[in-house]
Amino acid sequence: MSKPIIILWTVLSFVVSGIFVFYGLMLLQVEQLPPLSIIAATVALSYGLATIYLLSQAWTKTDTNLIQITKYIVVAMFIAQVVLNLDVGMISSFEWLGLLVLSLMIGINWFSIKSVTEYHNQA
Repeated sequence: MSKPIIILWTVLSFVVSGIFVFYGLMLLQVEQLPPLSIIAATVALSYGLATIYLLSQAWTKTDTNLIQITKYIVVAMFIAQVVLNLDVGMISSFEWLGLLVLSLMIGINWFSIKSVTEYHNQA
């Protein structure tokens, strides 16, 4: 993959991670938040910060373990969101759509970190 395309994926990944950080911070600003929402906000904030850190590490180091770490974080984020959506029992169609969008967003993060790491290992 060429360097401009990898830079484009990186920018997109930073935007997605920024959305998670923004979402987590905005939820934590609410005065009376239910416990599950506090957990969701903390998970989103942590995930966003972790992927920003991993992506910056992928640009500066040639460590292939970053791909494995990213896989574990992505899977943990998806499982956490599914569990948090199941808090009331049945998942509605809007929650399925939310999980689909979440899958796309965390997929962008994983693909970006994977692409940057593989690009640096080729050079």
